[in-house]
Amino acid sequence: MAILRKNAGYNVLLSLTQLAFPLITFPYASRILGPKALGAVSLADNFTVYFLIFSGLGIPLYGLREVAKVKDNRQLLGQTFSSLLFIHLVTAIVAVILFFLLTVSIDKLYSNFALYQIGMAIVLGSVFIAEWFFQGLEEFKYITIRTVIIRLCTVLLLFILVKGPQDSSIYFGLNLIVAIASAGFNMYYISKKIHISFKNLTIRKHLRPLFLLLASALVTTIYLMFDTVILSFLTNDTTVGYYAASMRVAKISLSVLGAVSLVLLPRLTFLFNQEDNAAAANLLNKSLRFVCFLSVPIAIGIFCLAKEIISVFAGQAYLPGVNSLRVLSFLAVVIGLAQVLSNQILLPLMQEKKIFYASIVGVIISLSLNFLLIPRFLQLGAAVSSLFAEFSVTLVLYLYVRKHFSVVLPVQVFLKSVLASLTFFLIRYLILQITIIPILVLTFTVGLSAIVYLLVQLFIWRNKDVIEVLSGYPGLRFLIK
Repeated sequence: MAILRKNAGYNVLLSLTQLAFPLITFPYASRILGPKALGAVSLADNFTVYFLIFSGLGIPLYGLREVAKVKDNRQLLGQTFSSLLFIHLVTAIVAVILFFLLTVSIDKLYSNFALYQIGMAIVLGSVFIAEWFFQGLEEFKYITIRTVIIRLCTVLLLFILVKGPQDSSIYFGLNLIVAIASAGFNMYYISKKIHISFKNLTIRKHLRPLFLLLASALVTTIYLMFDTVILSFLTNDTTVGYYAASMRVAKISLSVLGAVSLVLLPRLTFLFNQEDNAAAANLLNKSLRFVCFLSVPIAIGIFCLAKEIISVFAGQAYLPGVNSLRVLSFLAVVIGLAQVLSNQILLPLMQEKKIFYASIVGVIISLSLNFLLIPRFLQLGAAVSSLFAEFSVTLVLYLYVRKHFSVVLPVQVFLKSVLASLTFFLIRYLILQITIIPILVLTFTVGLSAIVYLLVQLFIWRNKDVIEVLSGYPGLRFLIK
């Protein structure tokens, strides 16, 4: 358990940097680039993500699970890694070819060909990042240190190189620098741990589960990313820019929630393989309570402060995206629960088909609502479509999980978190009586709300999980009394 806490700590720290760096860089980039250039970059980024998912074949999650299974056998570990690396390389080459053909075939994409060339390079470079290898070995300390160093360097490059809308390619190209640097470090350290060889590969046994995960990932991508594509073709780049700003802010918080899923996946895979369902159930119930404890205040906080958040982190030009951000704020709760149900339960139980079926439901809901709502409600319609699609997926995942594993939804923790979070609106109202400057309202409301929320959880609700974590520190052991 101590190792799990340490790994969770490193991954939460990593996620907090994922939260912090966009909060530093996005306000600058959104103002420098403007809605039109940001919309063009967001569209290129979405297409790049599609092809990253296609070329990845579900390897980031599948590889993590398989590495966790054989991590104590150096020969099998090397064989497993080499096989998955080869598969990924082949699919990445195919993906880049398809990406190129698509770009030159569509005038809207070809008009920003430089952005899509960068996207193609990112797809190819992603093969050698192989983050899943270190996650499967539970080496989260290395991942955290390397990622933070590389991100600090790219932040400096952003402020030095990006000076106007004409630098949109440089802005997007920073992602390529991150990919190349990460791949270089990772392959060097992997080669020190195992022997990488493309002889005696075991490709066939990996193909069926990988294709199932790929199908699920591609289907999921449709309802996660096609809202931006549909919005782009039915409206214009400026509207996409409004939506991209609100979606970017809404998804920043998800990185913290995803941290625990990645830490628990290798451990849960091991426990399920050992048929230790009692220990697995204990971990899963703690994970669900953690999601409710953290996602509810994040969602309500973003909803409460949507206007200030957009003003501070995107600028006044993006204020039309405020209502879409309010809708998207609830993704924190919905996706947080979905990550537990899919990545922590169904995936370790090798129920990839169930994840795929749930994704199909999400696609149907997403496409139907996007074409129905976007022409009339623009970015707000896209936001509503995304929220309902994610909710439908989470509901289907829960119904499948109940058939395979006994899981208790922490309704009481959820309701207590909602009640504690409603104080945020009162705090914001009081702050507004003192100042209306967005950055001051945001800073003081977030700070005071976090303190009040934690105090309510500790001394009124007596949240046992929070008390257990905090009482581990010498100065806070009085909490267990």
